[in-house]
Amino acid sequence: MARVLLEKVNKVYEGNVHVVKDNDLEIKDKEFMVLVGPSGCGKSTTLRMIAGLEEITSGKIYIGDRVVNNVQPKDRDIAMVFQNYALYPHMTVYDNLAYGLKLRKFPKDEIKQRVDEAAEILGLSDLLERKPKALSGGQRQRVAVGRAIVRYPKVFLFDEPLSNLDAKLRVQMRAEISKLHKRLDTTIIYVTHDQVEAMTMGDRICVLHDGFIQQVDTPLNLYDHPVNMFVAGFIGSPAMNFIPGELIDDDGIFFQASGMKIPVTGKQKEMTKDYVGKKLIFGIRPENLIHAEKGHIVATVEVIEPMGNEIIIFCAIKDIRFIVRMETRLPLEPGDIVKLAVKENYFHFFDPETEKSLV
Repeated sequence: MARVLLEKVNKVYEGNVHVVKDNDLEIKDKEFMVLVGPSGCGKSTTLRMIAGLEEITSGKIYIGDRVVNNVQPKDRDIAMVFQNYALYPHMTVYDNLAYGLKLRKFPKDEIKQRVDEAAEILGLSDLLERKPKALSGGQRQRVAVGRAIVRYPKVFLFDEPLSNLDAKLRVQMRAEISKLHKRLDTTIIYVTHDQVEAMTMGDRICVLHDGFIQQVDTPLNLYDHPVNMFVAGFIGSPAMNFIPGELIDDDGIFFQASGMKIPVTGKQKEMTKDYVGKKLIFGIRPENLIHAEKGHIVATVEVIEPMGNEIIIFCAIKDIRFIVRMETRLPLEPGDIVKLAVKENYFHFFDPETEKSLV
């Protein structure tokens, strides 16, 4: 296995289209790193540059201790799993798994040993004589993963491998890939636009936006301590609420906005005392707004989405709109008034110009 290191990596296409911008990133040996971000943020391009499928414009990429800028993909000791499976339809599962090894002139007995081992790991042993058209989507994806496993590569690269699966299969395959990582004890770089996949699978997550790395951290640190509004809004579902207003001193520190006045307490009070009298943006996750008869927020219910184990409430105060997520099934209807409080130490403040976190 090996670490992967990117140093000041850039990718510029014709027409001066700059899609990856001066990025530094270290993926540790045996780490599961997830690259996440919206479409067009540069995550798949970054993965393809690591694989050697895209040339880098400038910078260096290391796999282990070797600079691989000018190394052919087949010589980088990596294996890639694509979004569309890329299986050979005329070959059996066994032959799909064995094909890359046959090209490399491996002995037949070693090919069989590797294919049988991968098939056992992935639950494909009973499907080796089938062709891809006789497999379900989840089985095809496991074959694509198995084709990577038999290579014994230093690094596995996954490019949105679950996006073609239905919701139930995605949950199942997430768990299978996570178990596979622990079993193989290998380095994995995984690209997705789905922040739920990122949060549940990665040891660390690299959040990209507009070609730049925004933040690299563990899932919980990204969730609890986002460095800016983009990360705060991208990680978490439903997304964090952002409310513009200002801090005031009125026998205590308060955040004041149209129709609301929220006391700032706990560690946030000490960390924001220098911003009294200044405009800022208040950030609060939907699950950190709670129903309270003496709540400081009095809002009108606009829409209710019952989810079974919880309810999502879309609320409004004058021109401000925000979302609340509750596990308690309150007997509410659109048009009702609801009183809310903010959980202490769970809110955020951002600079309205730079969008960076103030705390």
